[in-house]
Amino acid sequence: MTDDLQAGAAHASVPKEPFLFLYITHRCTLRCQHCYMGDRLDNEIRMSPAKVEEILSGLRVLYGQYKVYLLGGEPTTHPELDGILDVCRAQGYKTVITSNGLIPPKVWPVLDNDRLDSFSFSMDGARRETHEAMRGPSTWRPLLRSMDRAIAAGFQTRAIFTVTTENREDVFAAIELADRIGLEMLSFHYFTPTGLGKDKPHLQIPPAAWMELCQGIRRHAAGRRVRVFYPPAFATPGQLPEISTQGYGGCTARNLERLAIFPDNRVYICSAFFDTELHYGTWRNGGIVPRLVRNTSELTLVSKVAPGCRSCSHASVCGGGCAAYDHLQRTLVSSECDQKTIPICPLWSMPAEPADTAHRLVDLR
Repeated sequence: MTDDLQAGAAHASVPKEPFLFLYITHRCTLRCQHCYMGDRLDNEIRMSPAKVEEILSGLRVLYGQYKVYLLGGEPTTHPELDGILDVCRAQGYKTVITSNGLIPPKVWPVLDNDRLDSFSFSMDGARRETHEAMRGPSTWRPLLRSMDRAIAAGFQTRAIFTVTTENREDVFAAIELADRIGLEMLSFHYFTPTGLGKDKPHLQIPPAAWMELCQGIRRHAAGRRVRVFYPPAFATPGQLPEISTQGYGGCTARNLERLAIFPDNRVYICSAFFDTELHYGTWRNGGIVPRLVRNTSELTLVSKVAPGCRSCSHASVCGGGCAAYDHLQRTLVSSECDQKTIPICPLWSMPAEPADTAHRLVDLR
C-alpha cells in the first residue's frame, strides 16, 4: 500500500473498541441535570440474569465483545445484581460497574474481586457544592466513601466527570483530587444537550472554549500518577495527525463499537439517540434485529456524510464529524464545518499524556 493510500485508509487500520454497555435497570434515585437517560428513569424495568446471559453469549460470537459495563439507572439497585455478576464472570467478560456512588450497604458484599474488575464512578465536581449542584443534595460524601472503599479493596477505579459551563472551574481541582485519593483514571466527558439535559443548552461549552480547556487538561495532568482521558470533540487541522495516531477511527456508532442494550430490548449505537425512537435495532431470539422503519435508524443516520466533507482534505481523519449532531442539529454540525474547527466524535477520548501508556486501566477505558 502506498503512503497516500495508507493515510487515506486510517479507519481501516485503527483498533476497534468492542465495548458492551448493558443498562440492567432504569431505576435511579437521582435526576441529574445532564443525564442522557431522559424519561427512561421513570420506567423502572430491569434485565434478568437469564437475559444478560443470552446477550453476553450471543455478542461474544457476533462481535467479539469481551468487556461489559453494567449501568442504569443505578445498577447497584438491581435486586439480582449478584446473579448478573456471576453470569458476567462465567461468560469470561471483564466487568465494570458504573455507579453514582450511592451504593446500599447490603450490596457491598456482592461486589467482590472474584466477580468484578473495575468501578467507574460519576463525579461532577471537585467540591461538594459543585457536585451536588449537578446531582442533588447528599450525594458528595457517599461518593467519596464509595471511591475510597473501592480503592482500598484493590479494584481498578476511575471517575467520570461530565464537563459543563457550571462545573468547568473544578476540572483542574478534580485532577488533583483524583491523584490524591488514589484513583487510577479520571475520564472527562463533553456535555451535549440530550436526555434530561436536552433543554439545557446553556450547560454546553462552546467549541473554542472546550479546545482551550482540553489544552489545560493536558498541562495539568502532566507528570501525575492518575491517568487522565478527555474527548477532543473538536480539532484544528494541526491536531488531527496526533488524534489519528492515538487511534481515532471516526464515528464509533458507524463502526458498531459500543453497543448499548436496554431492558426493553432496544439496542442503540450512539448515546446521542438514547432519548429518541431512532434505535439501531432490537435484541430478539439471541441476536440483534436491525430496525428499518421508514428506512431510518441510528445506523442510516450516522452513515450519512455532509456534502462539504466529500471534498475536504481532512475528512479521511475526522470521518465526517458527528452525523448525530447533524441530524439533531446540536453543537457544531459537520455541514457548518469551516475546516479550521473540525468536529469529531465526542464519544472518543484520548490520554492527556500519550507518551505514557503503560497502565492497567487503559484496556478498560
